[in-house]
Amino acid sequence: MKRKVLLFLLCGSVLTAMEKSVAQNSLRTIPGDATRVYYESAPDRVTALPFEPNTTSLDPFAIARKDKVSYAEVKGANSATVLSDRRPRFYVFVADKMDPPPHQLVRLNSQKNTRRFTVVRIKGRKGYSPLEAESVRLDYRILERLPVAGGRGVFMYLNYMEIQPRAPLTPGEYAIIGDSLLDIATFRIQSGAAQTLIEVMLPQHSGRDRAIGPPSFGNPQEILSIRADR
Repeated sequence: MKRKVLLFLLCGSVLTAMEKSVAQNSLRTIPGDATRVYYESAPDRVTALPFEPNTTSLDPFAIARKDKVSYAEVKGANSATVLSDRRPRFYVFVADKMDPPPHQLVRLNSQKNTRRFTVVRIKGRKGYSPLEAESVRLDYRILERLPVAGGRGVFMYLNYMEIQPRAPLTPGEYAIIGDSLLDIATFRIQSGAAQTLIEVMLPQHSGRDRAIGPPSFGNPQEILSIRADR
């Protein structure tokens, strides 16, 4: 998921800015690669989710020539990363003006030796949307706003964000997707994964927390009228 929109930001002093601890009241250390998706592997420690290549030829940056429902697909029956927490916390970098953020969480459907999710495209538009039935609603929380060098005399900002499912995930295969489908960050929730009563009953939001639904894309009636290409 090495999104094109972030590549121009990764220059100059960006790594130096992100590898050090930031914010006066925080001891949080920011990971150094802004193109990755991270999960909380231990208290105060994050690990990058592995990327898996999308095996389909879908290009979401091209203008769609027609309404179409297709699939993004990765090889293999299971992800190599297994998470035990049913409300895992993930960490991503998002360009400052992206609102809502591009990251979404989808459940993957297993088809023999592959996993896939449905992709909806609307004629005359760039981008794509996952099928609503396969999407998982997320809470987004801005942790740090990072100034980075974007060129000679130019400074830009990246938001370092935490994203988390609003409800506990059921066992199965999942992926975090962005605006590009070149690489897909995948994981699996195993059976018997732990959850706490407090997490289920009392989700908390404070400070700069923002509850944001997945980006809307197209008219739902339009999407329902599109026949899937099989």
